[in-house]
Amino acid sequence: MLAIGMAGCEDYIRTPVTKNIFVNKQSITAFVGEEVQLNASPTDGTYQYQWNSENPEVATVTSDGLVKMVGEGFTNIVVSSGEIKTKVEVNAVVRIPLEDVLFSENALEMVPGDKKIIIVTRVPEAANDLSEAFWISDNPEIAAVNELGEITALGEGATSITYKIGGIEKKVAVDIAFTRPFKGPHVLSAAQPYVLPAANFDLGGQGHAFNDDGGNPLGQDNYRRANGDTQSLPVEIEGDGTNIGYINAGEWLVYTVDVRDGGEYLVDVSLSAAGDGMFHLEVDNQNVTGSVHVPNNGSWADWRWHPNPPLTVNFTAGKHKIKFVTEVSGFNLNSLRFIKK
Repeated sequence: MLAIGMAGCEDYIRTPVTKNIFVNKQSITAFVGEEVQLNASPTDGTYQYQWNSENPEVATVTSDGLVKMVGEGFTNIVVSSGEIKTKVEVNAVVRIPLEDVLFSENALEMVPGDKKIIIVTRVPEAANDLSEAFWISDNPEIAAVNELGEITALGEGATSITYKIGGIEKKVAVDIAFTRPFKGPHVLSAAQPYVLPAANFDLGGQGHAFNDDGGNPLGQDNYRRANGDTQSLPVEIEGDGTNIGYINAGEWLVYTVDVRDGGEYLVDVSLSAAGDGMFHLEVDNQNVTGSVHVPNNGSWADWRWHPNPPLTVNFTAGKHKIKFVTEVSGFNLNSLRFIKK
């Protein structure tokens, strides 16, 4: 038994321990002028460390491992103890501050549900001294934005999307609406009366800019198509935008106006009636006139302003949507007129 035990000990081979130096960083990338502390281990006194730079014109190192970037380029910091060595790669970069940012678009007109990505260009493009960037919506109920700068239109209204990076802050104006002015803007002011042709109802199509039963006996829409609108065929536009005819009860038209001078306006409508009709006006979905009677004047093209005297409607400054709603048919519609009181 003793002989067997001794033979087993002779067969046992000791594996030599590999000696290594460990450093807290495997590589360094820093701006010229910056300092980075390197620490070697073990620190139990087993090794006495020596620190050296392979290219002191790029980076220097002190006897305790403090590295300073002195010039652009690549080098190695070598820490050694006797025959044992470890290298740390060093990349010294010239600092290029960010001066400004530019957007692919500074203002957006969107429809709820639309998405749009804003592309950011750095000035200068080679800038490398960059802080963390943030996108923020000033009103998340109107528009949302993610970390990629993708804006999602959620609800009608106007807001801003803010981009922040370091001390730089820029904004993208966002206007979200189902409808937009056709041949606008339609500006109401104290300077002069404004006559808005009936055929210049908003862009946006059925259910947003207008409601029409779709039965267009004219079979044409040359006026709107010639001005870039392909969605308004159901509306019976006569002549070269002269008037709207074949109007049925329940149909309506929306007009976006920009009120420069807030206050009361006299409002009347140019129309011609071959039968008794009725309409009302809404401002931002609120009925502001009640039912207005249209008397029969025996013609489809003898234009007269109704009612007489005109209606009085109060507008605050800013954008508003005016809806002309037909309650009882029997007339053709030529235009709407607004006069500041």
